[in-house]
Amino acid sequence: MKWPDINEEKESCIHVQRMETKKFEKLLDGSWSKEKPVIIERTKSYAGNRNVYLTATARKILNQVKTHNIENLEYIFLNHGERLTARCLNTILRGRCMNAGILEKGMHKIRKMYISTLIDNENININFIREQVGHTDERTTYGNYCFNCKSAILTAQAMEKALTYTV
Repeated sequence: MKWPDINEEKESCIHVQRMETKKFEKLLDGSWSKEKPVIIERTKSYAGNRNVYLTATARKILNQVKTHNIENLEYIFLNHGERLTARCLNTILRGRCMNAGILEKGMHKIRKMYISTLIDNENININFIREQVGHTDERTTYGNYCFNCKSAILTAQAMEKALTYTV
């Protein structure tokens, strides 16, 4: 993600328009090089190019990050002025979870939780969610990213309430 992607098209959003992928090169001996992360100026699909809503808290945190990134104002996530790879960000994220004493989660698990939380909110339409996460079909959203975010206790309470007959 780059700084110009924020508020580029819509206020309070970040424009997702590129992705990191792995590049391999065939070596002279016929073997392949180690994977090299590279940025390409497109997303996996047409639907992947999207504007994702940033909460007020997210915007505040990004503003704090920007004040510390004085050495490079192109990419948002840096280490010593160099762009952090997705793999590195995932490792950092997992470490921060561990330091906070919470269940360790990577970016994909957080994406699933984000989508499931939006689905659980009755005030947010599935088509809006689908657009936010870059899916062309809501079946992908429901089939691969919808799971129960509630604890076992909260789920049991909700089941009891839903299935208890009241006169």
